[in-house]
Amino acid sequence: MSKRRKVSWPDRMRASIGYCLGHPLYRLFSLIPDWEFGLADHEVTRQAHRHGVLAGCRAVHITDLHIDRYSPRHDRIVQTVGELRPDWIFITGDLLNVPEGVPHVFRFLEQLRTIAPVYMTLGNHDHYSGVPVAQYAELADRHKITLLVNQSTIIETERGELAVVGVDDPSLHRADLRCVPTRANGRFTLLLAHAPNILDYVEAHHAIDLILCGHSHGGQWRVSGIPTFWLPPGCSGRVDGWHESGQHRLYVNRGLGWSFLPFRWNCRPEIAVIEWIGE
Repeated sequence: MSKRRKVSWPDRMRASIGYCLGHPLYRLFSLIPDWEFGLADHEVTRQAHRHGVLAGCRAVHITDLHIDRYSPRHDRIVQTVGELRPDWIFITGDLLNVPEGVPHVFRFLEQLRTIAPVYMTLGNHDHYSGVPVAQYAELADRHKITLLVNQSTIIETERGELAVVGVDDPSLHRADLRCVPTRANGRFTLLLAHAPNILDYVEAHHAIDLILCGHSHGGQWRVSGIPTFWLPPGCSGRVDGWHESGQHRLYVNRGLGWSFLPFRWNCRPEIAVIEWIGE
């Protein structure tokens, strides 16, 4: 049985450094919110996944919002998601960076909730922010959003069940895979995790059909001819797109926000659409 891994002292130090460096930078750039580069124009990517239970269903996956101040680009994201007409919206962490972002991120999430049910989990910056998990949970409940922190929930569909599992951030070793339900006939199990290193945690006995994550920002800055040089710990070299380990498949979304510096280069923000088709 998989157990939640203890946070090592290097990870505790990294969290402390992330907090100490991140907070001043995010507060500085919040004073000049119009100073962003490469974030205004998002890309919609589409993936088809074969499974009879969910054939005809559609989900939108977004991640790494990093919303500390609401801006017009967030309205454009909501508009795009609405036009995609999803059955569910999945968010894999890094909602914000500093506590001042709480009302702004829940303003965004509340709009998404009018489109489709929202399921989300937390990322490393959500913990760096100093906002208690209990506060996220209380606000999510108030806005009728399902927050899963090492928890799972079952959604009934016309043909069977969709199990949605959300683990706490794997890059901080907070993920506990004991919340993954056992395999059942007619059930599709989706795992939401913030960091791609969740693929190093899953084992053969975990009945998981698809894993969604973010954290990498797709590298955030891409220079032609040079290997990706900005990847946070917890990516294990997985920059974006599809990755596999044994029977498990994982999709790394490039995310919508920025980390530490408000610009992307040659790395457009991403809204991922997952469409289930027949066997």
